[in-house]
Amino acid sequence: MQRKNWIIINDAGEEMAVIEAKNIYKKYGDVQVLTDVSVDVNEGEVVAVIGPSGSGKSTLLRCLNQLTQIDSGSIEVCGEKMVHTEENGVCKYADKAKLHQIQLKTGLVFQNFQLFPHFSVLKNIMDAPVQVLKMPEEQVREKAMEILEKLDLADKKDVYPFQLSGGQAQRVSIARALALSPAMLFFDEPTSALDPELTVEILRVMKDLAKDKMTMMVVTHEMAFAQSVADRVIFMDKGVVVEEGKPEKIFTSPDSDRVKQFLQYFSE
Repeated sequence: MQRKNWIIINDAGEEMAVIEAKNIYKKYGDVQVLTDVSVDVNEGEVVAVIGPSGSGKSTLLRCLNQLTQIDSGSIEVCGEKMVHTEENGVCKYADKAKLHQIQLKTGLVFQNFQLFPHFSVLKNIMDAPVQVLKMPEEQVREKAMEILEKLDLADKKDVYPFQLSGGQAQRVSIARALALSPAMLFFDEPTSALDPELTVEILRVMKDLAKDKMTMMVVTHEMAFAQSVADRVIFMDKGVVVEEGKPEKIFTSPDSDRVKQFLQYFSE
């Protein structure tokens, strides 16, 4: 399966991050959800975001995907400025056309699938490339079938979401995101709605994507996946990044007592 080369080179000839977020703040009412969060994701990198419930992990993903607006900070996607904070403290987003262009460079896989129930599997995958990107239908169909073959779903192309198992529905959700050839994929707890057997099925797909050097940021509670597949692990708690580093460092000798305390629950 081919995908676009999204490597971004700056004026100095240096490779830039696919995602670069700096000093992100987000509050809901009186509750500060994100406090001075800075993250980046490089081409071909798999970044796992772990931490307790309510730590701000999913909110961070929503901010990076334009589903939630930040209060201050800056976000760049493939070198394109999505939002920045001006000197007067006002947070300013790019214009609507630019935001749409940026949004097409990322794909988001939700925990509850969010497939169109009245579309077949094939139409779920083809709809956005045809309707949004205005790509030729036959070209889109060929690519959609290629993706379905890769995800072992070719025999399900004509069925509807209600006829799929949870694992199959999540694989279709991944296929739909891949159909737009994004620079990177975001996963928000992609296995939380699945039983253990189907969880293994989805984690296998994600491991295959990692082998193909698909750039990914994954919010997950699957510690074994984060430890074995991620290039880098970010631990969040109470809206801040507590620690980040290589999996072998985070899982065997973290610097933070909070990380040690959290990981104890998974080793008992």
